[in-house]
Amino acid sequence: MDIIELTGTPEEMARQHAEACYDSAREMIRARCELALKRARQLDPEATMERCLRLAGDHLPAHEDYSPRGYGEFMALAEALEASPEELLIGNGYTDYVDVLRGELTEGGEGCTSFIATGDATADGLTYVGQTWDMHAFAEPHMRVFRRRPADGPAWVTLTTSGCLSLIGLSERQIAVGNTNVSPVDALPGVIYLAMIHRALRSTDYAAARASIEWAPRASGHYYYVASESGSATGIETTATLHTALPIHGGLLVHANHYHDARLGELATGPAGENSLAREGMLDGYLRERAGDLTLECFMEGLCLTEGRHPVCRPPADDPEAGTTCGAAIICPQLRKMWIAPGNPRTTEFEEVGV
Repeated sequence: MDIIELTGTPEEMARQHAEACYDSAREMIRARCELALKRARQLDPEATMERCLRLAGDHLPAHEDYSPRGYGEFMALAEALEASPEELLIGNGYTDYVDVLRGELTEGGEGCTSFIATGDATADGLTYVGQTWDMHAFAEPHMRVFRRRPADGPAWVTLTTSGCLSLIGLSERQIAVGNTNVSPVDALPGVIYLAMIHRALRSTDYAAARASIEWAPRASGHYYYVASESGSATGIETTATLHTALPIHGGLLVHANHYHDARLGELATGPAGENSLAREGMLDGYLRERAGDLTLECFMEGLCLTEGRHPVCRPPADDPEAGTTCGAAIICPQLRKMWIAPGNPRTTEFEEVGV
């Protein structure tokens, strides 16, 4: 597994990013813009790419206000990739963007499956968090691991895709952050989830990382998990306008792609889908059967569960627009380590990466 090293100012890191994966990043942007237009035409057959990009542009001012450093890196990355900021916005924030685009057009609840396991549930008394990352199959070859060493902030390691900000990561301040997608009806132009995770990983402490998610002017909803060097961990459900911290029972919290909180659930685009419920139940059952004795190997096995019609780890797909598990990550902030599978974990081994 190659780790792409980025150092310096936000603008310098953006240029290094583009140099390392220019063709791959441009392919991701192209594919996601085409998918966005296809989604737009489900609502309006006369939709054009120009209209799609105009909507993407409506998101940009919120990013500049929310995180000037992150915005500077984003804009420099767009320039280095010879893409417009609007195209890069869709490439980075596709799931949030289509939530804003589609309004109440519902989907089937397919996507990532995540866990929090605190010391009450683990064999070594440490906290572990992790997830699968599920997306269109075309994204899997573009999975990348970056180590950022900013000139003016903490270093961090992240699993993400070419041309994108942070997706799942761990900072040298021992802050771990990841997410799964949920779909609310209150989506509006605002800050996309990758920009929020990017800022959270720059945070100086656990409270600041949580606040960067909870009080962001969000474009749409996601579930985020945040963990710290003390072993503290929080699962945060959000819509564009609301957020709440979820309880952790017996040291475990498993979350897929539907809301747990009843108040936020009232803003969901639809009821919890069979796929999301099945995956969440499968991983939750697997982990709870082993609660108190959970090890790193258990988490790896859990993220590779393949039973049933709706497995935690979906098989590789031949159709590039079909959903599949494109990668997975497990993080122990107390050990300052991630274990990353930068591809489908059925066929890609987890590799250890220290921050």
